[in-house]
Amino acid sequence: MSSSSPTAPASPSARMASASRARAAVASVLTHKFEVSPDSIRPLTTLASLDLDSLALAELALALQDQLGVRVDESEATKRTTVAELTATLASRLITAGVR
Repeated sequence: MSSSSPTAPASPSARMASASRARAAVASVLTHKFEVSPDSIRPLTTLASLDLDSLALAELALALQDQLGVRVDESEATKRTTVAELTATLASRLITAGVR
């Protein structure tokens, strides 16, 4: 079995790269599409506190899906979801999908 098989654990560098890519995508979409101040994007900040309504959350999920090339369910980007939770979910998806 090769190290790139889906059942092989991701290397620490792959996990860090995925987390970094996910963080950058979340920040980029929030600042460019929704005009959120970069200073407002903190790990424990909820999406609701960034003034994202239900429609904006659906748009956020689609924009992240387009940018990262992985599935993002609307249920993963709710008003109570924190930036850190969303980033962790996306990083996990990137690792699972093997997206670089």
